[in-house]
Amino acid sequence: MTLPSCPVAAGLGCDRGTPFETLLAALDQALALAGLQRSQVTTLASIDAKADEAGLLQLAQTLGCPVRWYAPAALAEVAVPHPSDAVLRHMGTPSVSEAAALLAAGADAPALLVEKHKLRGPDGRHATVSLARMVAGVETAPSNVEDETPARHTLPPPARGKITLVGIGPGHADHMTRRAREAIAEADTVIGYVTYIKLVADLLDGKEVIRKSMTEELDRAVSALEAARAGKRVALISSGDAGVYGMAGPTYEVLFQAGWQPQGDDVQVEVVPGASALNSCAALVGAPLTHDFCAISLSDLLTPWPVIARRLDAAGSADFVVALYNPKSGRRTRQIVEAQHLLLRHRRPDTPVVVVKSAYRRRERIEFTTLQQMADCEIGMLSTVLIGNSHTFVRDGLMVTPRGYTHKYDLAGAGAAPRDGERAGRSLSTGLDGWLQQLREAQARGDSVATLAARHRLPADYIAATLAAAPDTTAPAPDAEAEEAA
Repeated sequence: MTLPSCPVAAGLGCDRGTPFETLLAALDQALALAGLQRSQVTTLASIDAKADEAGLLQLAQTLGCPVRWYAPAALAEVAVPHPSDAVLRHMGTPSVSEAAALLAAGADAPALLVEKHKLRGPDGRHATVSLARMVAGVETAPSNVEDETPARHTLPPPARGKITLVGIGPGHADHMTRRAREAIAEADTVIGYVTYIKLVADLLDGKEVIRKSMTEELDRAVSALEAARAGKRVALISSGDAGVYGMAGPTYEVLFQAGWQPQGDDVQVEVVPGASALNSCAALVGAPLTHDFCAISLSDLLTPWPVIARRLDAAGSADFVVALYNPKSGRRTRQIVEAQHLLLRHRRPDTPVVVVKSAYRRRERIEFTTLQQMADCEIGMLSTVLIGNSHTFVRDGLMVTPRGYTHKYDLAGAGAAPRDGERAGRSLSTGLDGWLQQLREAQARGDSVATLAARHRLPADYIAATLAAAPDTTAPAPDAEAEEAA
């Protein structure tokens, strides 16, 4: 179908830095889908965060038509065929191109002529185009004329800086999320520890790069805030996940200290998650984290050693699989030995341990050992140490921590039938309800609170309070957590 006399509004969205050629190709494809010509495009429209996009501005100049810039709140009010939660998280509205096209076309615009046509350019950046027929009487004014919509035509919005805390994962490009790569591509300035900067060197062409040394985390955060206050888009990178022993915490501390507020401040903040070291290392060696686990840093640069020691002792007593971060450095050599001593109080000497250095990087090294021999391994600041629990085993070069299915099911039989006294979809017979019943029966037989506390390795006051509480006589609800497959 061709609509020769139909004036069209084109709504556009794009990745940061999308070139003019990709935007023009996407627009031409969308026009072809509707049987339209470039000459019928009388207005371009997008979100105001894109008002400094060189490719968009060049497109408007080429077509000789104005661009209407809409605030996220205005776009969010428009009902569209394809709202996106991802776009909502990153842009503050569930739609850019579709909503912008409809707003620019006029309040009474009918359905879109073309819905959210997307094109990936040669450089991996995406452009999205939606087309709407202009409503008769809607002014296609020159770009220096105000209108009654919450749009702005000529001048870009005031510079608003942004800090994106980017978790780059273990370091290999294959394991970096698409959003992490986009955040670095969008940035004017990239800040990070020198080693992490090297891991993303191929993404840094044309950017201001600020390299910092180890222990300069607060300096990195301050530099990021200063650059963002100047209106720059900053990517502050961490290996692994920015929120796991990464830059997210120090940055928020610096921001709040400076009076920053999440709402209404001139600096936006986004956290881009990445695969943490424990995830990456676990993936290389099997399935060591399938049951309850914890992460403990052995660095005492900011945490008193007695605090670390209590955490190690508690984790060992509670039979957690333990992931040790920052296990050893040139100056900190005794901490890993102390950790070994504390965990040996609760674990067998042959408890499986694996030391992973530089997971998914060029100098990756994996060493399987035992808790007894752990301290003799080659361990450094680029190592993560995974220590199994009492059920963890190593077989055929893989470290596995069972989830607990054998407690409930006879895996040797056909169909994995529940064991005697167990029911599929319900808690174990030694789950909370069953255990409370056993406690009461043992007390009725004459067992003291102290005896029960020692038997179950739980505080006596907890046992006493549990026994004193009135029994729950309500019928248990079916377990709806399908993930437990219980």
